[in-house]
Amino acid sequence: MMKAKEDTTSFRRTTRPSGRSNVVPFPGQSTAEPATVAAAAVHDLQKSEALRAALLNIAPDLIFTVRKDGMVLDVHAPRDNELSASAREAVGKRLKDQLPTQIGQQATHYIEKAVRTGQTQVFSIQHALPNRTRVFEARISPCGPDEVFALVRDVTDRKLLQREILEITNRERVQIGQDLHDGLGQHLTGITFLSRALENKLVSLGIPEAQDAAEISKLVMQALSQTRNLARGIFPVELEENGLLQALRELASTVEKLFSITCIIECDDKLIVRNRAAENHLFRLAQEAINNSVKHGKAKRVSVHLKRTEDKTLLSISDDGVGFGNEGPKVGGLGVRIMNYRAQKIGATLEIAPGNSGGTVVTCAFSNNNT
Repeated sequence: MMKAKEDTTSFRRTTRPSGRSNVVPFPGQSTAEPATVAAAAVHDLQKSEALRAALLNIAPDLIFTVRKDGMVLDVHAPRDNELSASAREAVGKRLKDQLPTQIGQQATHYIEKAVRTGQTQVFSIQHALPNRTRVFEARISPCGPDEVFALVRDVTDRKLLQREILEITNRERVQIGQDLHDGLGQHLTGITFLSRALENKLVSLGIPEAQDAAEISKLVMQALSQTRNLARGIFPVELEENGLLQALRELASTVEKLFSITCIIECDDKLIVRNRAAENHLFRLAQEAINNSVKHGKAKRVSVHLKRTEDKTLLSISDDGVGFGNEGPKVGGLGVRIMNYRAQKIGATLEIAPGNSGGTVVTCAFSNNNT
């Protein structure tokens, strides 16, 4: 005799007094009919699509949906955006075939990084338009296993303002460095000579206070040394006179004296960076990374490497500090933003990652054409 087939549904059947059966859901289950549930789902979907359409309609920026391999799947291009026509033509094509080589490489790098890390990536590019060059900021965020949203915004005016602020900051830095070296430094040097002369005079007279004069001379010499170190950090004379490599070595020496740590410079002596603007940005980037290693990473050893490959030059700063932990670097932190800005100014990419043996590694990679 065959057994009755088990009822595997989520409902149980009861009998009304009239003899007719009634379907009763188990406790905690919805009593809604399938058609009602489907209608609610359709309503929610329509509401979500309406919200998405409204957000896109008020966005003045170009928004692309891009596959991991660089294929453009879709684009939102406002009518009043001067790049709308060319943006729509990019659908169904790869970015590397539509953009200049360097920009295409940057875009591909950050798309792959966004997919790999699951984090939003931000970078800036310069793009030549008829009669002028504009600066665009791209924000790339993963939206699926192998897809990203890319929002592209014209930030030319903002970048011009940032550049002016940076130039003002650099001028003030140079002025302060020169004032420390030529002003305060010279005064301290004069005090040092006077205190030594006083010490010698007191010694010749056999006055016990000669020892106090010697202590004053020693303290003034220490103050003079600290002033010179500060002046070098604010305004690296070596960078102006002897180039990036010597400036990095001088920076390492100053860091060792100020923070009592080990700072090693490993560079190819034949490597020359001819672009003065790139030299300045690379030096300041290395300086910021070293300061972060000491102050935030509590590092006792920092290594700076500068080397050139066939198509790129790599500047890396590694340390044995505490690192960033699982949360990663603070993208919104001032130090990280400054380093990103300097890297973008020379068309470089910036990576901040944990070291193989702990600590942190900051790597700036830029095209040899920019140096």
